[in-house]
Amino acid sequence: MAALPFRFTGDEALLAPPQAVPAVATRELTVRAVLTGSIIGVLLAAGNVYTGLKTGFIDSGALTATLVSFAVFAGARRFGRHAFTHLENNVAQTVAASAAVMGFVHGLMGPIPALTMMGTTYPAWALWAWGLALGVLGIVVAAWARQRLIVEECLPFPSGAATAELLKTLHVDRASAARPMRLLLLLLAASALVTWLRDGAGAYLPAAVYLPVTLAGIQAFGLTLGIGVSPLMAATGIFVGMRGALSMLGAGLVGWAVTAPLLVQHHVVKDASYGSLVSWLVWPAFGIMLGGSAAPLVGGVRRHGKTVWRVLNDARTTIARQARRPPDAPPRRKPFAAALVALGAVALLAWTGHRAFGFSLASTIVAVILAVVLAGVCARAAGETDIAPVGNIGTLAQIAFAGGGPTTSILAGAVVAGNATETAQTMWSFKAGHNLRASLRAQLAAQLAGVLIGSAVVVPVYLLVVRANPLGTERMPAVAAMSWRATALAISGGLSHLPPYGVWAAVTGLGVGIALGVLGRGRLGRFLPSPVALGIGLITPVTMSSTILLGAAGVSLGRRRWPGLANGDDHALAAGALAGESLMGVLLAILASLH
Repeated sequence: MAALPFRFTGDEALLAPPQAVPAVATRELTVRAVLTGSIIGVLLAAGNVYTGLKTGFIDSGALTATLVSFAVFAGARRFGRHAFTHLENNVAQTVAASAAVMGFVHGLMGPIPALTMMGTTYPAWALWAWGLALGVLGIVVAAWARQRLIVEECLPFPSGAATAELLKTLHVDRASAARPMRLLLLLLAASALVTWLRDGAGAYLPAAVYLPVTLAGIQAFGLTLGIGVSPLMAATGIFVGMRGALSMLGAGLVGWAVTAPLLVQHHVVKDASYGSLVSWLVWPAFGIMLGGSAAPLVGGVRRHGKTVWRVLNDARTTIARQARRPPDAPPRRKPFAAALVALGAVALLAWTGHRAFGFSLASTIVAVILAVVLAGVCARAAGETDIAPVGNIGTLAQIAFAGGGPTTSILAGAVVAGNATETAQTMWSFKAGHNLRASLRAQLAAQLAGVLIGSAVVVPVYLLVVRANPLGTERMPAVAAMSWRATALAISGGLSHLPPYGVWAAVTGLGVGIALGVLGRGRLGRFLPSPVALGIGLITPVTMSSTILLGAAGVSLGRRRWPGLANGDDHALAAGALAGESLMGVLLAILASLH
């Protein structure tokens, strides 16, 4: 399993009844809209690096940016002679959302830290150029797919449609943003304060409260058995829901309260440290996640085959239309310009891969071709289901390049997953703009601005965070990176890399994952644990999983007590708590680097 599935977490919660688009709203790509989106995007991109490394989940930022940018300008004419229009609001959220996902596009949550954990590091300029090229290429692929998937087939892209409906609602009823904005800002401040009291000077709050138990001579804190003091993890529980949270905690208790003491008692691991235990637990976790991801692919071979065929047929149709144009017809500048931009991005990717990563030119070309095809599949899946299977296609790419060794396998998966992430995010933004009748040129400019801003932010933030928080520790588990690393070692390095009994653990986990993946597609699916969440739970400290469950349970009970939470307040609560801890974590990392 190369990475987690990519989804705009929580966006469907703010779907509102359709509202009329304001009649007078011609201002769109303005300086204030781009500047506002850029500032919000910087904060989201920086916070998501910390959040993604710690939990594997991020806030896509579309709805958060929509609310914040609207609140800045709502009813305030001192920023200019004109009111802030819904199209300007759309530009601001597009810039911010594009910047927010750049940590995933650069591979800074999975492949790059996986390579770091394998002893390979790369210069900052290479990480920047690599992710920038993937981001630009993803925008070009999305621009190519937009006409077919959004204009002609009218696929729903629910997250994009939700953003458009929220924008319409806000600009018809300006008071509708007041309550979620207050909740977001309140939770942001409270979360930041808790993080400062926990990790800042003085450390007035503990990182976790541990159970008073000892198993196999190991105290509870050595087995991570307790409840963490983390608003970010509680916010993650709101995003993943009760099923995912219960799956994570259940797997965590089996892994850390049952399996880990047995491993120590029978001397399977060299010591009772967190690193030794998680190095063994990652193999059953890898098997479960791989089986859970492979089962839907195997079970839906016909459907996925049709999707790939449709993507290839779309490309064939586009080429055929171009060939049927009269010889004396004037040249079409837009496709030509897009082709030049794509070639420039591929050239930058190839040069960076060869110069800094040791990724051959032939491997780059093959990976890019595979990335474009699978990004089309990802875009169609996002349009039909609102889920972009980035983790699945990253795994497929790693398997396809297994013969090149672990590093080549990871880099190929990074190309495919990074390009698919940017393509899916751009398609969601295109859908919002299409529903709002926004200018395509303005959307492309906003999307590109977000890529440039996000790329400039995520690389230095990543280097600061990993310097202050070592990867693969209880403080920074980096679960997605561990999954990438395990996949590469398993498919490229053979069984020699596995610890004692690791093969049996991985095979057993694979069987469990396949069974849950197959049964989960039936009527019993909602009653069965999620295989991906089970795998994550095995390698996530119980202190984090228990806090995730508290967050999920809290908002579930809150929805029953206060039905208004089901209309979007829960997203504001989660976004505020997540942003507060992640931004304070980045600030503390900066302070630590400055001593």
